[in-house]
Amino acid sequence: MRRSIATILAAGLAIGACSSPAAAPPAVTQSAATQSAVTQNADTASALSAAIPSGPTDPNQLIRFEVALRLPGRAGLDAYLKAIADPSSPDYRGHLTAQAFAARFGLPDSAIDSVKAWLTSAHLDVVGQDLGRTYLGVSGRAADVENLLGIQLVDLVDPVAGRYHVPEGDPRIAASVADSVAGIAGLDTTPRIRPMFVPPLTADVPDGGMTPTDAAIAYDIAPLHDAGFHGEGQTIAVVSFDSFLASDVAAFDQQVGITSKPVERRPVPDGYKPVVGDGTDEVNLDIDIVRAIAPAATIIDYETDPNESFATALSAILDDGRANIVTNSWGGCEIDWPKAERDLIDTQLDRAVAQGISIFAASGDSGAFSCAHQRDVNDDRLSALYPSVSPDVISVGGTFLWVREDGTYLREAAWEESLGNAGTGGGPSKDYPRPTWQVAAGLDPSGDFRETPDVAGPADADSGLIFAHTPKGDTEPVFEPTSGTSAATPFWAASMLLVQQLAAQQGLGPLPSLGPLLYQIAASPTSPPAFHDVTLAGNLHDSAGPGWDAATGLGSPDVTALAAAIVESLQAGK
Repeated sequence: MRRSIATILAAGLAIGACSSPAAAPPAVTQSAATQSAVTQNADTASALSAAIPSGPTDPNQLIRFEVALRLPGRAGLDAYLKAIADPSSPDYRGHLTAQAFAARFGLPDSAIDSVKAWLTSAHLDVVGQDLGRTYLGVSGRAADVENLLGIQLVDLVDPVAGRYHVPEGDPRIAASVADSVAGIAGLDTTPRIRPMFVPPLTADVPDGGMTPTDAAIAYDIAPLHDAGFHGEGQTIAVVSFDSFLASDVAAFDQQVGITSKPVERRPVPDGYKPVVGDGTDEVNLDIDIVRAIAPAATIIDYETDPNESFATALSAILDDGRANIVTNSWGGCEIDWPKAERDLIDTQLDRAVAQGISIFAASGDSGAFSCAHQRDVNDDRLSALYPSVSPDVISVGGTFLWVREDGTYLREAAWEESLGNAGTGGGPSKDYPRPTWQVAAGLDPSGDFRETPDVAGPADADSGLIFAHTPKGDTEPVFEPTSGTSAATPFWAASMLLVQQLAAQQGLGPLPSLGPLLYQIAASPTSPPAFHDVTLAGNLHDSAGPGWDAATGLGSPDVTALAAAIVESLQAGK
């Protein structure tokens, strides 16, 4: 078993020793294309702070929202989540199915039936229920929603995002169901979810940026590919608040010379008809990078409306149970979310950990100032990005890469473009306590709050992977380098598909939720190191440095070395 891992590592070391380093890296600069893109994003962000009140919501407008259900086993769930991440616990890696989660921690059917009766008595329709028994999806006329919950819905009109509604007053829960209802989410439809992606504005440059082959050499993925690991038998879920053109994906495959399965589309909720909108470049980017790293993997694109909740998309992934690695490149300023909405999403993230699902989430593209990306480019509050800041996900920052003349890894800097207020996200949470497993050299041991990011990968347009997309108004796709932590995120998630494939070959089953395991590996140095320690540049507020830092976390991966370390760690804890 260990002999095969050693062989893979040896191959990786042989590649890395082919040539001497090139000259020292130049200073990090900002490309003209990225400057223009950042300006475009800044204009959008500024406009989002200019919403105009438009009066009461039409009483006949169809309103969708969620009723969050209480988890009577909440205390037991918190203990369980700690136990399955602890190699010394008998529950280590003891992951649950969605149905087992519901039976162990959820409400009984009788209590849920009472909540449904309360809703339907007000002429509202229950249109969804997750297998984990964490929420009910509800739909009905605005007037009926207002009457039941004792609120007033009012409309606002945004010059960019259009019309949306928010509630005035706190929802009123009937005493008969108060013990079963944790809260009401989704009544505030303020547009707060953004793709963590700087739009490419350059001309067609198929030779610019990294090809899949370039990335495989630079990040030591090639030994895994050469050993036959391309993602065969693996499935990844992509969170998408938009859709994509199949012709763009086919063009990418042809351009880079790979053969892959068609992407599976999974509309969320059932019956939703996906459309290609302004966020389609993000969806293309996520899909193409996964295919670049793990071309044989099954990709399921969970496509939902931009106004839907993260909870809806996440619960569909959890209920389906087909993928235990998820990539999410969308998010919003942590301190800008209504508590009820975030609580419901957090419950889905807890479910993910309990079910052994690793969610990789972009840390943001506005450095330590994620609210600037959200609404107002002049918002200088230090703020991490949600859901990246949740302890239940693996937060991914971004880097700029230099390679040797033969394409092998030389060094990286944190992706930071101070002139455009753009760069890798990072910094502490305002609300989430630091998990006990987040311990690393470079982290202040006295800190009380969750820190981001956990890891990092290629995110600067001048050294990023290429992807294919058809610009609005054009009929043919172009091939351009990616930019943003939304590029680094699918890179990490796809790399872990290869690691999971290796682990399965070694008889170790699916990977556990990876956040704690990555810190355990970083605390036990390997040869070669599993992480590239990034010590240049920063996140517009904090500088990168030795060990963990708030710009690049533990660093970027030497994928083959990290694969070996993960497999050996799982063997030791088997």
